[in-house]
Amino acid sequence: MGIEGFMRYGLILAILFLPIASPIAFAHGANDFSIIMRGNSIEPREAEVLQNDTLTFHNTADHNRTIRVDLDGDAIYDRRCDTEPKNSSSIRDQCTFSIDASIWEAGTYVLRIYANGTIWEELNLTVVHDFHEELGPPHGIHLQQPRRHGERRK
Repeated sequence: MGIEGFMRYGLILAILFLPIASPIAFAHGANDFSIIMRGNSIEPREAEVLQNDTLTFHNTADHNRTIRVDLDGDAIYDRRCDTEPKNSSSIRDQCTFSIDASIWEAGTYVLRIYANGTIWEELNLTVVHDFHEELGPPHGIHLQQPRRHGERRK
């Protein structure tokens, strides 16, 4: 085997070893969870989303609806979105809450849906903390600290 064979062999080993030695991170894209507000019911009645997902309400009724939520438990609504009737000539028959991790803590919330100024329905929402786990190098592999000026490696 000549020098070219050794170089090819070394390249193949490097390509195979590099993914094993590199840190791994798991992530996901943000999802959109839809709630359908029909004439007499909502579907589903409860939802579980991750932080950074979105929650979109679609109004299929022929009257306005407002969705409100108290995020911090002080009995004051912190967020709201409004929908127009389905037969409106725009896309205003839907509204969206962005479940931003800096605003929505992990926990349970009750979203109150109003029609004509009175509570019509409630949605029980569970917001789950969006963990991002980063794995280091495989067991037995030690990454060296950078050398300081004038310091020798052991």
